[in-house]
Amino acid sequence: MKLSDGQIVAFVTALVAVAQLSTSIYLPSMPAMTLEFGTDPATMQLTFTVYMLGAAVAQLVIGPLSDRFGRKPVLLVGLVIYVVATFAAVLAHSIEVLILARLVQSIGATTRPVMGRAIVRDRFDRARGAQVLANVGLALALSPAIAPLIGAVVHDAAGWQANFLLIGVFGIVTLLVSFRWLEETNQARLAGAGPAALALNFAKLLTSRVFLAYALSSSLMFGAMFAFFSEGPFVFIDVLGTTPTGYALYSALSVVGFAAGSYVTGRATMRVGLDRMIVLGIGAALAGVVLLLALAFGGVTTPFAIIAPMTVFVFGIALVFPNGAAGALGVHPEIAGTASALLGFLQMGTAALATLAAGRLSDGTQMPMVGVIAAWAALGALSFGLRYGRARPSPLPADVPASASVPRRDPPPQ
Repeated sequence: MKLSDGQIVAFVTALVAVAQLSTSIYLPSMPAMTLEFGTDPATMQLTFTVYMLGAAVAQLVIGPLSDRFGRKPVLLVGLVIYVVATFAAVLAHSIEVLILARLVQSIGATTRPVMGRAIVRDRFDRARGAQVLANVGLALALSPAIAPLIGAVVHDAAGWQANFLLIGVFGIVTLLVSFRWLEETNQARLAGAGPAALALNFAKLLTSRVFLAYALSSSLMFGAMFAFFSEGPFVFIDVLGTTPTGYALYSALSVVGFAAGSYVTGRATMRVGLDRMIVLGIGAALAGVVLLLALAFGGVTTPFAIIAPMTVFVFGIALVFPNGAAGALGVHPEIAGTASALLGFLQMGTAALATLAAGRLSDGTQMPMVGVIAAWAALGALSFGLRYGRARPSPLPADVPASASVPRRDPPPQ
C-alpha cells in the first residue's frame, strides 16, 4: 500500500518525534542519575554530548548510503541498532557503559531525521517541502516539551531506567511500521556512488555559499536551543530549586513559542518566501537573546526570567529551522540524502559543541548557559549573510512560477 502525501507527513513527524524523545526524555533524571552513578554533572552531561556527536558523525554516512541503497533499508538497519542500544542503556551499571550505549543509540536514532528530511525532499518540491517541514517542526516543538514531562512522571514512578524502556518500545513499534508500510521514495539512486563520488558531493555542498548560509544559520540556532536543553535541568533543579516535574513544566512553556512559529511558517512561507522568513526568524531569536541577557545581567534569577525570553527565542527558531532546511536541501536536489546528512552533521555538531561548552563552563549559575545561547545565536545570524552577495532577498520561494504577482526570485544556488 502506497502512503499518501498526508500519511508520509504523519510518518515523518513520528520519526522526528521519537528521535526527539530519545534526546530529552531522561533530562529530568540527570541530577538523580549523577548521584546514582557517583559522578559529577559535567560527566553526566557527556551522555547528552556524545549522543549529539555520534549523531553528527553518523549522518555523514547515513545520508549518502540512502542515496546509494535507498531510504527504507537504511532506515530499517538504523532502527534495529537503536532498539539494541536503548535496551543496553537500561542495563548500564556504570557511567562509562551508559555513555557508550548513548553513543551507539545516537547512530541508530540519527536515521530518523535524516531519512525523514530526505523522504520529504523526494516527495515534495522546495516550497511545499518547507511547509511540510514546518508541520514536522511541531513535533520538534512538542517532543522536547512533552518528553521531560513524561520523563519526570516516569522517573518518579519507576526510576530513570523506565524512560529508556519506554523509548525502546517506541523504537520497536516504529521499526515494525516502517517494515510493513513504508515504500521506497528514492527513485534516482546513485548506483555508481563510492568514496570518490561521495567526496565530490560533499565538496559541491561545502563550496556552495548558498548551502552554507542556509545550513549554518539553522544549525547554530539549533545548537543554541540544545544548550538550554542540556544545562537547563541543572539550572532549574540545582540552582533555582525546582523539582524535576517543575523543571519539565517550566520547559514545556517554551513550546508555545515554537508552536506559534511553526504555525506562522506553515501559513506564510509560500507567500513571504524562504529567505524573508529566515530573516524574520533571526530577528525574533535575537530579540529573545537580548531579553535573556538583560535579565541575567540584571540579577533576575527566577524560572520565568529564563523561560519568557526562551519562548521568544524558540519562536524565531521555528521560522529559521524548517526554511533553512528546505533551502539547504533544495540547492542540489539530486544529492538530497547527502545534503540531509551534511545538514544533520552541522546541526548535531553545533549542538554537541554548545552542550559541551555549557557543561564545562558551568559555575553554579545560569550565566554559562545564557552566554552559550547568545554566542551561538549571534553566529547563526551572521552566517546567513553568506546567502547574499549583491543580491537581495526574494519575497517568494524559488519554486513560485514566473507568472506570480511578484517576479523577483532568490539568487541561484551556487
